[in-house]
Formats: sequence, structure tokens, C-alpha cells
Amino acid sequence: MTAVNEQQAQRLWTQGENALARRDRAGARAAFQSLLALQPGHVPARLRLSTLATAQGRYREAVAELKAIVALGPSEPELLALLAGMLHRLGETAEAIGCASHASWGSSRDPAQLEDMADLLVQMGELDAASLQLDRADGISGASAKSCYLRGNIELFRGRLVEASAATEACLARAPAHAQAHWLLSRLRRQTEASNHVPRLQALLARDLPAGDRTVLAFALFKELDDLERHEDAWQALSLGCSTKRAMLDYRPGDEARAFEALRRWRAPVPRESLPGSDEGPQPIFIVGLPRTGTTLLERILGGHPEVENAGELDDLPLQLRWCCDRFSKNFVDAELFEAAGRIDFAVLGQRYLQHAQWRARGKPRFTDKLPLNFLHVGFIAEALPQARILHMTRDPMDSCLSNLKELFAEAYPYSYRQDELADHYGRYRRLMSHWHALYSGRILDIAYEALVSDPETQARRVLEFCGLSWVPGCVDIASNPAPVSTASSAQVREAIHKERVQNWRKYEAQLQPLRDRLMADGWLA
Repeated sequence: MTAVNEQQAQRLWTQGENALARRDRAGARAAFQSLLALQPGHVPARLRLSTLATAQGRYREAVAELKAIVALGPSEPELLALLAGMLHRLGETAEAIGCASHASWGSSRDPAQLEDMADLLVQMGELDAASLQLDRADGISGASAKSCYLRGNIELFRGRLVEASAATEACLARAPAHAQAHWLLSRLRRQTEASNHVPRLQALLARDLPAGDRTVLAFALFKELDDLERHEDAWQALSLGCSTKRAMLDYRPGDEARAFEALRRWRAPVPRESLPGSDEGPQPIFIVGLPRTGTTLLERILGGHPEVENAGELDDLPLQLRWCCDRFSKNFVDAELFEAAGRIDFAVLGQRYLQHAQWRARGKPRFTDKLPLNFLHVGFIAEALPQARILHMTRDPMDSCLSNLKELFAEAYPYSYRQDELADHYGRYRRLMSHWHALYSGRILDIAYEALVSDPETQARRVLEFCGLSWVPGCVDIASNPAPVSTASSAQVREAIHKERVQNWRKYEAQLQPLRDRLMADGWLA
């Protein structure tokens, strides 16, 4: 490149940066696009354009700019780290994994960055790659609190609960107030009067803590007190955790109600026998419903079949729906997105979903996609993926709601921290599922949690027949299944199937009366 062109490129970069400082996004975009016309390999300009496109809701452009950078074959750890995070947020998981586990990380001398990549790899279910990054980080500066905490999670997901406990205690030895580690430790086993962490948690909660730490510790204390059947004290801890968490969230029930109404206005397009490419390669089995209603249990049973690979909770369908609508949204419950979805080409949605998800089948003809929130997308799944099977877990309304109330989620389920909001969300969910059943009769199989734990073999045979799979003895023996589990049930599903959690809500019957009254008024309880 000539000196004149280099000077022009620098002027355009400065022009774009100055426009960003003035919050002139249109001017910044024009400057950076002109710079790329001059220098197509200018990575910082492409990063700026991707960020601008995300901020302005242009999903396809945001993805395209990042993929253009990946095509250049970057190997600098700082750039790889940035790309990995951005690609992950936009649903380009395979490329994100490639960046986070790139061979060039072997020469990195930055343990914090290696730990960050391990954290991201854990989120994407790549446990072996995450362990390798932690080995590299520990080899540079020794095991940090974060490294030990991440190893605790990895061992939990692998079902190695003793090792998970040891790693988590090692984290707390380095950082005694590490709230997430205390929460993880509370979930690794059933606490007993002879062995629990209640005094330690109570002492920490007596301190002046940030709201986030207070929330996490309160949920940990609830879990341990609930195990000890100290229900009055447990409820106080849960109330503290829920109220603190709810105050941190920008949850607007009215917006959620609008989005559900948009979905209930959905009417199926003209039926088609098949879509191009929709029956090629491994096919998905979607498991949907409210979280904590037995979806992981059902996934484990299916994963015991030799023709099924458990792929975990994938966000590929909602993110590819956003790509098709060319609309970026941080919230999975988005009325404008659902309105726009009625105008997309469902063949494209199906093809993009399969392109992004089929690799997870690892050579098997079927794979599970167990994102509970996909109950929102049943209509889109039915139209885009005619070969897909859709399994819907149901559970007693009170048990369903309590299981949500007592679980500390990330940001995906903001309705779950107040009894009135939880009951209203439950009603919206039930009405939406009735709508999907009416539109797609025969495409959705309901499986009751209570029936599944009472007679696992009968229900498993029913599920496998619906999925077009033969019966395999032993698939209900989930305790012997060694496959990793990265959901909130990761410790529970290492146990044999039992009925202990049926009617679990009655332990807190008095405290849950507001929830019961609201569900009854809405017609969900007799």
C-alpha cells in the first residue's frame, strides 16, 4: 500500500473514532466501511462495524464482519479472546470454540486470559478444552481461586462430585468470600446435620456485601437449610435471595405479556411436505417446557439410547431466528421479533439451525436440544424442521413454580423471583402450549414428570416410539450414564430415578399461599 493510501486509511480510522465519540453511529459506519474498501483486511474496522451492527440490531452484518475476521486466520491471543466472546454471543459457537481453543494459546503467558477462555469453553460445553486452558494457566502462576472454581464446575458437569467438592474448597481456601463457590458447594450433595456449611454462610451474610454476592449466598443458605428440613429458616433465606435478585433485574411483565400475545396470534403458513435439505444428516429432538420440570431427566433417558447424542441446552434456534429476522435482541422474549418471524423463509431457518447444531450429534443420527425456552418457538420449529420431534415436559403447577422460585438462574428466567410474576408467567406458558397443540396436533408429545418418575420404562417406551426409536433396555438407568450434564440438575441426575420431589411444594404450603391463590384464580388449580 502506498504512503498516500496509508495516510488516507489513518484519516478514515480517526474520522470513524471521532464519530463514535460524538455518538454519530451513521457517520462512524460510513467511515469504517470506506476504510475497508481501501483495506479489506483492517481488523479493527471490522470489529467496530460488528459492534455497531449489534448495537443497531443488524444481526446479519454483525455476524458477517466477525466471520470475515476469522477467515483471515488470526492467531493473536488478544484478538482471539475478543472474537470468541463476540462470536459466542451471536450464536456462532463452532467458530467461538475454535478461537477459544486455538493452538496459539499454548504460547500465551497471560493466566487471566487463559482462565477467561476456559470459562467461555465451559459455557459452551467444551470441558476437555477448558481443562487444557486451565492447565496452561496453572502452569504459569499456580492455581488461582478462579481456576479452582472452574475446575469445580467441570468436575460437577462430569459427575465427579468428590473431585468437584475438593476443587471448590480449594477455591475457598484462596478466596473465602467467593460467593459462587459457596453456592456451588451447597449443590454438590445433600447436606446433613453432621456435615453442612450453614454457620459459614450465615457469617458471610452478616457482612456488608454487594447485592450480587448477597443473592448467591442467600440461595446457597436456602439450599442447605432446605436439605436440613429447617423450613422456616430456609424460607427466610429464599425470600432474601429472591427479593435481592429481583431488585437487580429489569424485568417488565407487560413486555413479556405482549410477546406471548404475539405468539398466540401466530397462524401456520400453508403446509409443506418437506423443506430443501431439512431431512439430511442428524435430526434434533427438542425438549421444551418450564425449567426444573424434569427436562434434564428426560434428556438423560434419551441419551441412554445408542442413536441419540445429548447436545445440552442449545441457543442455536433462537439465535438463528434472530439472524433470519435480522434483529438483535438480548431478550429471548421479544414481541417485535416474534411479529417479524411470520415473514421469514422457514427453509433458511431450518438450514441455518442444522448447519449450526448438527455437528453436536457426533456421528449419531439424532441429538437432543434441551433448551426449555424453546417452548416459545414451537411453531417456528414445526415449520422449519419437519423431521424434528418436540417433547414437552409437564409438571404439577405448584411443583413447577416452586422449582423455579428456589433456583438461582442467570438472566434467562427473570419472572421467577416473585410469586405473583411467577404465577402469571406460568399462565402465559400454559396458554401458549395449548395454542401450539391446537395448531400442530400430533407434532408435540406431552410427558408428565409424575408419570415419568412413577413408571419410567412405560413413559420411556412411549417417548422412544414417538421419536421413531427402538426400545433399548437400560436407558432409564440414568445413574450409570457417564455423559456430562451442565444444567442446574447436574448433581441430581447422577441419582437413580425416584419420586421424592413429587408434591415437594407442600413443605412450604403456608408460605406459597399467594402463589396458590393466583394460580387458582387463573384456573390452573382445582
